[in-house]
Amino acid sequence: MGVCACPGCEHHVSSEQAAITEGRAYCCTACAAGHPGGRECVHKGCPCSELNRPPSDEESVDEFSNAQF
Repeated sequence: MGVCACPGCEHHVSSEQAAITEGRAYCCTACAAGHPGGRECVHKGCPCSELNRPPSDEESVDEFSNAQF
């Protein structure tokens, strides 16, 4: 299917393991989700895990922490 669409990831995406998001093929669900909470790429040592790590102040932000009721 080609190279993973995640910025910095150079792994080839197989059709058996592809995670498809918005029509783009990623090598794993962490890449497809944009590395939420700093989730690592399934490929150990892949530079995309560091390149796409959220800033430290965003890692612990809860989805509803800014909600106003």
